[in-house]
Amino acid sequence: MSGSSSPNTGEKKPKKIDGDYQEPEYISITITDPVRIDEYISYKVTTSTTFPEYKEREFIVRRRYKEFVTLREHLKQKLAEKPKAIKFGELYPLPGNNLSSLFGQGRFEADFIEERRKGLEQFLNSVANHNYFRFVPFLHRFLQEKDATFL
Repeated sequence: MSGSSSPNTGEKKPKKIDGDYQEPEYISITITDPVRIDEYISYKVTTSTTFPEYKEREFIVRRRYKEFVTLREHLKQKLAEKPKAIKFGELYPLPGNNLSSLFGQGRFEADFIEERRKGLEQFLNSVANHNYFRFVPFLHRFLQEKDATFL
């Protein structure tokens, strides 16, 4: 039958679980538990995935906003090296910095922290599910390596 794909096309198949069921590939990231440490907020990043690029199915790290900035800058650089990857979609923005919150005590207010947490979660899920960025080793390290610092 023309137009149908052959089962031997070399495509990577999802893992078989039971009978004919094949577990779909997915990645889901949640950001919770913001904690103030000196003059910054640390966020708990929990990842659950079946993507084969990762060592485990679930892992937890803590990251601060500056580390997200470093990750985004690295991904921007990777995109500049391979501009055709833009066809998969642009790099999602980080939540913005409110100047009064950035330099005053406002950055430690519950509303600001919650808005930032939501934005960071959207950012991470967008890049982890992006058809190009999902394969960048720097992202894998960012999500998996507990003791690594990305400043």
